[in-house]
Amino acid sequence: AYYRAELEELASHYGDLVEFWLDGAGSGGHVYDFKKIIETLRTYQPNTIVFADTGLFEYGDARWAGDESGKVEYENWNVVDRHGYLRWRPIEVDTPLRKLHWFWHPNDEASLKSVDDLMDSYEHSVGKGGQWMLGVAPDNRGLVPDSDVARLKELGEAIQKQYGAEKNLAASAVMPDAETRKALDNDTDTFWSAPAGSHSATLEVRLAKPTRIDRALTMEWLTDGQMVQTYRIEAWVDGAWKPVTTGHAIGHKKIDRFTAITASRFRLDLLSTAGTARIREFQLFTAEN
Repeated sequence: AYYRAELEELASHYGDLVEFWLDGAGSGGHVYDFKKIIETLRTYQPNTIVFADTGLFEYGDARWAGDESGKVEYENWNVVDRHGYLRWRPIEVDTPLRKLHWFWHPNDEASLKSVDDLMDSYEHSVGKGGQWMLGVAPDNRGLVPDSDVARLKELGEAIQKQYGAEKNLAASAVMPDAETRKALDNDTDTFWSAPAGSHSATLEVRLAKPTRIDRALTMEWLTDGQMVQTYRIEAWVDGAWKPVTTGHAIGHKKIDRFTAITASRFRLDLLSTAGTARIREFQLFTAEN
């Protein structure tokens, strides 16, 4: 009753809540009435995303990655089977900004994760179709520490330097048709569609000249579901298509890094799809030093 009363106050007096976290850690021996807790939340905050691990699956809108490493080390499917039925449950990847703990500690700036570490986490969380929840703790002033603010600014700059729209080499593709252009235009509100009813398709990008590429960013249009089951990215080298990487799930966003290859033609080969695949973006990049 105490927790529900506290939740009612929080949910009804402080504006919209983006996310509500059901932590699986629990309290030893105590059984919570999660159904009633969620009913209370939904009364005041019907649009709040409820995060829960698989043990609390029936209550959650988003699911836990399984650990706090900041990485998804497996193919990420948004639809999961739990208790014999399928549900759309996107993944959330949580990790603290500081290496050793979630909460603020004085004189602990040395534990801040490096920009390189954070970029690696970004590519293995957001780049695996996940929601990245980076834990930032206020200090004893009630403010985010200056060192943390500076590191977050550096991270944002690093992401833009590597994956900003102006860095997308596919955006300058040579004479793509109108349909293909929709996957190369840096506009996530447009998409390229495979032929209706198809279960495989190919999307090709032609660059003006041979270009060094070592990573690709692909986004599915998910309104009709996650369709891509197996795909391959290839480059045209010495008169033949050469595979550079293969994967399975794409989902909201997939970042593939591979050994650098220089070519003027690249393609996304959708080898197997559950239905008609739609690709919002197929972007190509080279490492920024």
